[in-house]
Amino acid sequence: MSNLRHYIHELMHGNSFFSGQLICKYSAIGVGVVHMVNALLFFIVGSYVMMIASLLGGTLYFTVILRLVKKSRLLTMYLLGFAEILMAVFVTTLLVGWEAGFSSYLFASVSTSFYFTSVSQKQERPHHALPLVLSLMVMFSYFMDYVIRLYVTPILPPDNPELMILVYIFNNIVSFALMIVFSYLFVWEILNRQRVLAEQNIKLDELAHKDPLTHLLNRRSMNEILNERIEILKRTGRRFTMILGDIDDFKKVNDTFGHEAGDLTLVTVADILRSSVGEEDRICRWGGEEILIMISSSLELGAVTAERIRRNIENNVINYEGSEIHITMTFGIAESIPGYRLEHLIQQADDKLYYGKKHGKNQVVARLPEEEKN
Repeated sequence: MSNLRHYIHELMHGNSFFSGQLICKYSAIGVGVVHMVNALLFFIVGSYVMMIASLLGGTLYFTVILRLVKKSRLLTMYLLGFAEILMAVFVTTLLVGWEAGFSSYLFASVSTSFYFTSVSQKQERPHHALPLVLSLMVMFSYFMDYVIRLYVTPILPPDNPELMILVYIFNNIVSFALMIVFSYLFVWEILNRQRVLAEQNIKLDELAHKDPLTHLLNRRSMNEILNERIEILKRTGRRFTMILGDIDDFKKVNDTFGHEAGDLTLVTVADILRSSVGEEDRICRWGGEEILIMISSSLELGAVTAERIRRNIENNVINYEGSEIHITMTFGIAESIPGYRLEHLIQQADDKLYYGKKHGKNQVVARLPEEEKN
């Protein structure tokens, strides 16, 4: 019971996906209880044959149908229960009459057929036309039951027919409750499948556009963004700055501490980068330990941003298995200029990065010496 309370709590907060097996289990128990209550009501009205029939129906749900649920044969479970309901409707009308209200269960069978066949098809072979076929059977059964009511006199009318109103009210209340509950469950099932699909699409999008280790943009996604910004530059003249960075002596980190430490270093650098740039800026793992950053600002502001990132990385200490890892990065910067191709801008940033690597590392190179002379 505590597990059921926990499940309902999670369900109400939207944190739990419906378990078809759990719903089928409690549905079988609930229908079994309904049969037992009907047995008591038929005893009260003096219809002992129907009392025995209801007891047998309840026993069917508490034994055979619950066993099918435990074996995860959910579709078989529902079809057996569906057949039992149809038979109970006809038998009740023949023996005690339409006034027992069992025909109302046929309406509830329509909503339950769509729900249970949908749930069971997650684990068993799909039968997409099955709920429609079952619904047509329900419609045919309803009219057949109505014909029996018109032309057949009840074989074993109850001793207290005036009390049949109790049976009628109870069965109609249960039928409406079943329709409401399983219509709600069916809608909830659809909404949860949509939610799961949306989450899967987000994960697929993450895999397609981001580096799996650092969760920075991958190279392909960054190329798309940069090409878009080149087009904007052509139309509006709005410039941007590219910062190409490389972790200094990254191979030493892998050789000294192992590749797991190298991965931790890359993740740490990615976190520092994300916290150091603006919302319109984009960061990409360009390759290996190389990082490409697009800054939506001028070369001067880009240089300020790169210097801030450089200091943050230099001052950061990575703790790995009791050891402290200190790293630095070198950056080369290039500003977009109308008419320049993307490859040329990247090459400019790469040339400045290479210059910084050859002349001491741990620095930001915004202009090469020959550019400063000009």
